[in-house]
Order: sequence, then C-alpha cells, then structure tokens
Amino acid sequence: MGLPHQTTTPKPPIALTLAWRWITAGVDPALNGTLRRRQYITNAVPALVLLMVLFYYLLFLVLGNGELARSCLQDMPIPAAGVAWFRWRQACGQPPHYWKACFICQTTVLAGILGGQGTLFGSHFYFLLFFLTAPLIVPISDRRGMTIVCAICLGWFSFFQFMQWPATPSVQTLGPTVISLLNLGVLLSGSIILFVALLAGEHFSDALVNRIQLMASTDMLTGLANRRAFYSRLAQLQFRHQLDQHPFCLAMLDIDFFKRINDNYGHDTGDKVLCHIAKLLQHQVRAQDLVCRIGGEEFAILLPDTSMEQAFIMCEAIRNTIASSPLAHGARALHATVSLGLAQWQSGDSEQAFLAATDKALYAAKHAGRNGVQQRRQTAPAV
Repeated sequence: MGLPHQTTTPKPPIALTLAWRWITAGVDPALNGTLRRRQYITNAVPALVLLMVLFYYLLFLVLGNGELARSCLQDMPIPAAGVAWFRWRQACGQPPHYWKACFICQTTVLAGILGGQGTLFGSHFYFLLFFLTAPLIVPISDRRGMTIVCAICLGWFSFFQFMQWPATPSVQTLGPTVISLLNLGVLLSGSIILFVALLAGEHFSDALVNRIQLMASTDMLTGLANRRAFYSRLAQLQFRHQLDQHPFCLAMLDIDFFKRINDNYGHDTGDKVLCHIAKLLQHQVRAQDLVCRIGGEEFAILLPDTSMEQAFIMCEAIRNTIASSPLAHGARALHATVSLGLAQWQSGDSEQAFLAATDKALYAAKHAGRNGVQQRRQTAPAV
C-alpha cells in the first residue's frame, strides 16, 4: 500500500500570476465555457491595448520623434480609462459587455490616426484585425451585435484605405527606412495580437472540453471517479490483461449501517461521512489505483498490477484506517466502519461474473458481522 504522494508543483512567475488574476477577475464560473472564454478575452482587451500604446510610445521616444510620442500620450487615457472602468465593474460583480472592449480598441487606433500618425504607418489595418477577431469576443448568436461590430471595423478600414489621412508635417519628414520599420512594427504587432487571440480561444476550448470530461466522470459530492469512469477503467484493465496477463483486483466497499447515520443525524451528516470516507480512501491508495463512488454508500477500488494477497493486505489496512478515524460531529465523534469484498480477475472471466463475485464477497463480509474483508477467488469458466 502506498502512502499519499507528496508532489511539489513549481510556482508560476509573479507576473503570470497577476496577469491570470486580472483575466479571471469577475468571471462567473457558473456560466458555460463559451461565455466564460469571452469574459476572459474581454478582461484582457483594455490591458493589451494599453500595453500596445506604451510599446509604441517607447519606440517613438527611441526614434526621437516627439510628436509621435505625444500622440501616444493622447491615446493612453482611452485604454487606461477602460482598464479602470472594467475593474470597477468587476468589483461590483457586473462584467462589462463584450462589444465595449471592441470599441476601446477602435477608439484608441482612431485617436492615433487622427492625432498625427495618419495612415502613413498603416495603423488603419488594425481595424481589419478587429474584424477578424470579432467572433472571439462577440457571440455568433448575437447576429445584430456581430453585424454592427464587423460593419464598423470594415467601414473604418475602407475609409482610411481609400481616403488617406495625412500625417503631421514632422511625421512626414521621417526617412523611408524609419517609415518602413514602423510599417513592419504595425504588421508584426497585429500578427502577434491575432496569434494570441487565436491561441487563447484554442486554450479555453481545450479547457472547456477537459472540464466537460471531468464533470462526466466525477462524483459531484465526493470528488471521486463515478460509475462511468469505473467501467471505462475496468475495460482498460481487461484489455491490458489480455495482452500481458498482468493481474488486477477489484475491491467493493460498503459503509456499515449507513442508513442509521442518515436516520439519526440527517442526510447532511450522511454526506459528510461519505466525503470523510472518500478522503481516507484517496490517502490510502496508490497513484495507479482508482477509487470510485458507484452509488449511495458503495465504493469500488480498482487495483492494477496487484495479486489477491497484496490486495487483501491493502484492504485490511484501509478497513483499519477507517475504523480508527472517527468524524468529528459537534461535541462527539462518529465512528464508521466498512465491509469489503475482494476478487481478482482471471482469464476467461466475463465482466458480469467478475462484478457478481466481488458483490458476493462483499455480502459475505456483511453476513460475517461487518467491519471485515472477504475475498473470493474466481475459477475460469469452461470453454
């Protein structure tokens, strides 16, 4: 029997921790995955825009063009106000609407174009970027909102593409090399933003799939694997046994006189006892074992690479641990015991016969006075 594995997970950098706290602030975990993903992106938008403006501000300072740097300073209040407003709304428990994040981006770029940069650097291509990333923020089901946002993005892009807006005279005096570099900067930064947006969407889509799979295979009360996960793992062990003849065992566990606990102390206390037993089981098994709650007060433990003798020793240790670990209940302690039935898979067995044999062993443990372990060796059926 293995003791609980103490694993140390390296802590992420402080910057990543703070960024994740910002992105997840105000997000309602009760919403479905699509809505939560849009809230994550909405939280990140004003902060990303502010970082972009700061980047260009520093770049223009390095290039020695004060007018361009001043135009960035004029842009900064827009995303900064968006960050402060979003944060305030999150503190009130009311996340902002998704489309307002789009308008923060558009207003910032528009202010930069009209404030001195013009269309000389190709900044109006950001409106095309907003059009491409709109489905990540605006729900497709909101056809009206999607149409409005996309129309505005394409409208501004087309306007500045065909009606060039001149830059200020000091900006126009920049050399062709500097202008080419700034054009390249706009292209690269837009590509990076698009890549990050698509990567974030893929990440949260994977997280949603994993969450759905976890919910489908987890018992909501105890956090253990449920009946669906039990049968899936049992099928894997059967298939593996056919390949390499590795032994595995199944232990069925039932809480003794559980109905009395519910009748005398209430179902809330009964649920606490179930969670208490589940926690003890998780700490007693090995990393490769699977503990499941398969219904009511009945649990199952799949023990791969384990002979009957080894499994019996493990079950006895589990039984003793549970019997000697009472649950605190007010001024008194609740003592619960369990009965266990044990069986080992043999070649030629069927799943139904294997489960029936384990159940018979469990019933034998109960008829023998409970708080015990009974094992039953199966014989392979004649072929």
